[in-house]
Amino acid sequence: MPVTDEIYQMLIDNLHITYTPDESTVARLRNEAAAGIAYIKKYCDPAADFSPGTKFGQLLCDYVLRAESGALETFAQDFAGEITAARIESDVAGYAEAMGYA
Repeated sequence: MPVTDEIYQMLIDNLHITYTPDESTVARLRNEAAAGIAYIKKYCDPAADFSPGTKFGQLLCDYVLRAESGALETFAQDFAGEITAARIESDVAGYAEAMGYA
């Protein structure tokens, strides 16, 4: 999923970046966001919505913050509860839809 301008701006705001980022910074942030989106879609919910104000939008901000601070390896451990709960919710919703309950 490409990183939309809305998602990119959410990340800029969340990181409190008040200057105009150079090309390298923009590319790095977009790459980190794309990796975060792929991670969240794989481990949480394939249909995740990353719009500002959503739980997956905030989780993406946390992912990028960890990536920016060089602590990405702590993300899975620190957010294990949220990741597991989101995956269970996604699986249950998919099962309910497949069985005709939704």
